[in-house]
Amino acid sequence: MRDSLELIIKAKSHHGQPSRSGAVFLQAVIFTLMLLSLTLSAANVRSVGSGNWTDPGIWSNNQVPGQGDNVVVDSGHVVIYDANSSAEVRMIHIRGKLEFTRSHDTRLDVGVIIISSRETVDVNADCSYRQNGARWDESLPTLEIGTFKNPIPRGINATIQLKYFTDMDADCAPGIMNHAGRMDIHGAPLNYTWVKLANSEHAGSTVLNLQENVSDWRPGDKIVITGTGKPDNWHQTGSLLTNGQSESEERTIVSVSGSAVTIDRPLSHSHRGIDPTYGEVANLSRNVVITSKDPNGVRGHTMYHYESKGAISYAEFSHLGKPGVLARYPIHYHVLRNSNRGSFVIGTSVWDSGNRFVTIHATDFLYVKDNVGYKSLGHGFFMEDGTEAYNLLENNLAILAYKTNPLPNQALPWDNNDGAGFWWANGRNAVINNVAAECDQYGFLFETRSSMNLTVLGPDGHYRSNQRVEEIPFIKFKGNEVHSTTLYGVKGIGNAQTNKAFKIEDQRIWKVWYAIRPDFWNWEINNLDIYRTSYGFYGVDTKAGKMVDYSATRSTNSIILMRDTPEGLITFEDVYVDSTKEYPFIIDGRNARNQDANVHVRNYSLNRVTNNQKGADSDDPQQTPYLNLYLHDWFGANQDAIVRPADQPRGSDLNWQNLPPNFSNNVRVAQLNEPWPNNPVQYVDEMPPATVILWPSQGDILPSNTTEITVMGTCIDESQVSSVTVNGVQATATSDNFLTWQATVPVNNNDFRIETRSTDQLGHNEVMGHSIYVGIGQSPTGIGSGDPVPAAGTFQLFENYPNPFNPETHIKFGISSALSGPSDVRINIYNVLGEKVRTLVNNETLEPGVYDRLWDARGDNGEQVSTGVYIYEMIARNRNTG
Repeated sequence: MRDSLELIIKAKSHHGQPSRSGAVFLQAVIFTLMLLSLTLSAANVRSVGSGNWTDPGIWSNNQVPGQGDNVVVDSGHVVIYDANSSAEVRMIHIRGKLEFTRSHDTRLDVGVIIISSRETVDVNADCSYRQNGARWDESLPTLEIGTFKNPIPRGINATIQLKYFTDMDADCAPGIMNHAGRMDIHGAPLNYTWVKLANSEHAGSTVLNLQENVSDWRPGDKIVITGTGKPDNWHQTGSLLTNGQSESEERTIVSVSGSAVTIDRPLSHSHRGIDPTYGEVANLSRNVVITSKDPNGVRGHTMYHYESKGAISYAEFSHLGKPGVLARYPIHYHVLRNSNRGSFVIGTSVWDSGNRFVTIHATDFLYVKDNVGYKSLGHGFFMEDGTEAYNLLENNLAILAYKTNPLPNQALPWDNNDGAGFWWANGRNAVINNVAAECDQYGFLFETRSSMNLTVLGPDGHYRSNQRVEEIPFIKFKGNEVHSTTLYGVKGIGNAQTNKAFKIEDQRIWKVWYAIRPDFWNWEINNLDIYRTSYGFYGVDTKAGKMVDYSATRSTNSIILMRDTPEGLITFEDVYVDSTKEYPFIIDGRNARNQDANVHVRNYSLNRVTNNQKGADSDDPQQTPYLNLYLHDWFGANQDAIVRPADQPRGSDLNWQNLPPNFSNNVRVAQLNEPWPNNPVQYVDEMPPATVILWPSQGDILPSNTTEITVMGTCIDESQVSSVTVNGVQATATSDNFLTWQATVPVNNNDFRIETRSTDQLGHNEVMGHSIYVGIGQSPTGIGSGDPVPAAGTFQLFENYPNPFNPETHIKFGISSALSGPSDVRINIYNVLGEKVRTLVNNETLEPGVYDRLWDARGDNGEQVSTGVYIYEMIARNRNTG
């Protein structure tokens, strides 16, 4: 037992605004310090130097750590993990660096790994609580299983098996928790982690023909072939987990020849591969594996916490995720905000998950690409609380996300955890070229509520409180695909402004029940392609919007349906229908509404419609407000049809008729010449682009002979990006619209800053470009952790972190780059009596930037301060401005 310190922010003085006296800046923050008691784990094996794990001489007891040991890799030590052992280590606390060898296979069975610079950790309490990081002049505590540029090489396997110990809290353990350290997990890259079938493969086949060369796939690799059938409706047969209708199949590779893959057993089902609808084949095997030792027992999980660094690529996460437990996921970015800008999850496989695939919680700027998720309880790729912004999800494949119960105390209570391949609740993200296959109820579910007034990162680089999240449009939702779900392809709920509509582009949906359900105010859909769906556009609560370029082939029922509460002006242009068994247009309006709905359709082609029922039907409409369907040029050029439910009143100014067989007896039709309306709904780009540097990473140390660096990164924007620069050097786009880019920049000193800027075609300039520091032959001393830049001409004092803490806290402050020259800074800490207890920064002369200072809860004379309320203030004066 020992005392620990917890710091809780109570209030910020001056209502968060700085006060000034002349050119002197003063700002203060009030906080509370409390003394607690925790049971802390004590190490019985501690490193005494650097070396190999299997060298007894580097350990305090002169023995290699073994069964049940608590191990500390101490600060300043680099331990190479070179064992291939079944011994179950209880706990590893990494204060220095634990690096897996790249020379031979390794295996580590462990209960908990905690990456933290603290002297002591608590295996039962350190899952969710934020902790302090290393000082700026110290190396980050690090778990390194390969790096992005130097991964564990092909042919070498590194495996961590997370083992539950019965004296640990099953809510937390087993797991890997990164608290403001670095966790890098990188296996051998694959050219493709998943590909499309080249043609249909029928039941009984043992050779799969693929669209790409997969010669780096290996015999023995585990693959999954996605089901391409159309399962029964959820309401009839329930989940694909239990109804026996899933047609996704696991196989093992026997041999590979270019794009042809021979498998160990014949296929049990046929899998579609006919243009443009192709099934997928995904490789689940990687040479770096994080797994649970007992998948049927207490499962493991991983977490990045605030200020953590590192990234993941081409690793396998299997049998992880705690079923029904909040925050215990296979890959979990937990409340990092922008503190790990530049991190990524690329090329992983996450399969047999008890709780999601990849979870992004209150984290910004994460890049998630080329990942395969297969079998998850609950949503697959998941953004947790609606504050997430500027994340990019590209080319990921979600297979078999199953419906399960909502999680206890989840952030957004309306989320039913219905089994969506992709789920998020803030439009300020980009979701591009992803596929959801055979997920339970949804391929993609975007779900906001009017009650969501949250703190969100804005385009100006500042976090703004009370943002109406339901009004924030997508940065991009483009090129995505859904097939073989039991209910919906895509569903969205939101309330955008007329000129900031929710925009969906290039969407393909096939073999689902309801293709798309846009329950939005103000939406725009361009290029929707559906095949073999029961319903197409399923407008249950759809409001004002427009669609251009809509193709529906072999849909069983209606292709445009206005079900319960449609309202406003809704337009459809360039509509192609081939083969439908029901009236293509349904106008119901079954529930009470506040205003008329006027639906206009033009440039439509209706082919092979059963019984020539090419018009419209209605069922159980409300008498008012009106629900009008305008079929332009129905009777000939400029001779339009207006269609209204028969149960609604009609004026005498038009000749309303019953026109079977084109129209049902439930509607009435009249002829008129109705001008095509000017639909005001549009998507106006008002946001600058946002860049992320993927490589190098903040704090990387490059060889001393480095003369230039090829920087790689991403950029997202609502429209077209015209330029990305790195230190003024124009970057080259390596994919469409600078979604990925690279630039080679010269190195000019040992402490090298890399900074990006971008511009779009409308002239919007990025104001929060990504800035990092790397060292050339030595550790960098600069900082560039992604903190919001102080406003021009100001100083800024940030709230302390972490909260709670034990026994230290960070106090950050900023000096704007707009100020010319150095500034003198002092930071004092006072108790509630106004007595100064510590001068943390003593008139230091500092250049513009963001700085961090650590307070250890001690006074100027080294004495431990007592429980109570404290205030810290920043006083600053710029030398040039006086």
